[in-house]
This record gives sequence, C-alpha cells and structure tokens, in this order.
Amino acid sequence: MDPEYVEMGNDEFILYIRKNYPECQTDNQVLGRQIFQWLRDNANATEIPEKYDKPCYWGTEGDFISSKKLPYQASAFRFLREQLPNLYLILDRLGAGY
Repeated sequence: MDPEYVEMGNDEFILYIRKNYPECQTDNQVLGRQIFQWLRDNANATEIPEKYDKPCYWGTEGDFISSKKLPYQASAFRFLREQLPNLYLILDRLGAGY
C-alpha cells in the first residue's frame, strides 16, 4: 500500500459525527455523499469496489442503527493521508449543520 494514501470508510466518519454531534439530524446517505464528494474533490479519493456497501463492524441491527444514528452498511475510500486534518474539519462542519 502506498504510504501517501489511507483507506477508511464512511462508517468511521459517520461514527465520528454521531459521537461528537449527537444533535446532528442529517441523514446518513446525505452525509456519506457529502463526505465522498469532499474526498474526491480535495483528497484524490477513489471508492474501493470490494468495500462498497459492506456491512459495518457493529452489525446490521440494534437501537443504534438508523438513518440518523449509525449506518448498517458503508463504503470505503482510498485517499491522500495528508488530507486527514482537513477531512476532520469538514466532518465537524457537517456535524454542526453547516
């Protein structure tokens, strides 16, 4: 794996938003699309086909799974590692509703 790149999934990003911004009412599909668009446009991101819409680590059922809590499936991306600090600034903005 190229050390300039990292592989992470929308489940990780949405978990960050839900933990830090519990009042965020943005639907997971909207968040996922916004996150990928930012990664694509700013961090040279590509989707990882074999990790597209895969079940999340925490499973597919539970009172913590819903469109405005945690997702039951997510996709993963390969993107420039150096953009991680900027990505988390964007996650904070999305979580805060900007």
